[in-house]
Amino acid sequence: MTSAKELKTGQYIKINNEILKVTRKEIAAYGTHCHSKTRLFAQGLFTKGQKSFTFSHEENVETVDVTRKEGQVISKTEDKVQLMDNVSYETVDADVDKALLSEINEGDTVTFIDLEGKALVLDKRQ
Repeated sequence: MTSAKELKTGQYIKINNEILKVTRKEIAAYGTHCHSKTRLFAQGLFTKGQKSFTFSHEENVETVDVTRKEGQVISKTEDKVQLMDNVSYETVDADVDKALLSEINEGDTVTFIDLEGKALVLDKRQ
């Protein structure tokens, strides 16, 4: 947990079980004698469009570590793929969207993320 004031652009946060990337941060003053607040603009990791949230400076926001990696597809099942990380050569089982799964073949290079101990394929590299 990090206070809203300490968040930086590019960090990932979790609000209502949705992973969001902070794209912009503003300090907003409401009224003449009121305290200022932190306004965050964020984009969903898996959704399009931008959302805004307003917090008091001291309010805690859950942060999430998201690591983007590149890997090679070793094998493919009905709903998952097995990947080899191109840097560490570690093998990982990753979830993949059904539409993307039909485009992926063994030997292809894909971009995936490591999110809270789970791997998820984002796209196929050309």
